[in-house]
Amino acid sequence: MARALLALVTMIVLVLAAQPAEAAALPSKAVWRADVRQAMRGSDAFIARRVQQPHARLAIVLDIDNTSIATHYAWPRPVRRTLRFAQHARSLGYGVFFVTGRYQDTLPGVRPVLRRAGYPITGMCGRQHGERLVHSKQRCRTLISRRGWTITANVGNSRTDLIGGSFERGFKLPSYGGQLS
Repeated sequence: MARALLALVTMIVLVLAAQPAEAAALPSKAVWRADVRQAMRGSDAFIARRVQQPHARLAIVLDIDNTSIATHYAWPRPVRRTLRFAQHARSLGYGVFFVTGRYQDTLPGVRPVLRRAGYPITGMCGRQHGERLVHSKQRCRTLISRRGWTITANVGNSRTDLIGGSFERGFKLPSYGGQLS
């Protein structure tokens, strides 16, 4: 009986220890902002170097929720580090595109939020109804590329933001196990 109880307790401890990070509480806003700054380290220098190389039209792509707008921590305020990056890119002549998991038919309501937050907007692309998120984001990046833009930097907080290519370098912001999507 004691061995069975010990085995049961051991199994429970192992199961609890193996719980995914999603079960953890989200960090404070200050910790999140520091993590965002860390994830964006080198981004400004990258696009500044890249603009010096021969090119056609250069672009950056940004996700919206918890990448460009602090949806969880301070709706509808901008994510300051991402905003500075977008403004810097625009000052270098980059196009600034938003590729989001939000549905395309909801984007007219998001555009004013981004504008009020200070973002330059060259274009926006969202998901079609019935379309898988990962396919949607890749479709949008491909569409931007087909219109003659070279996507040099792609910034998002979800793995779906960085799957499939059509960009030169990705910057993955924290999502804390998908809690900030």
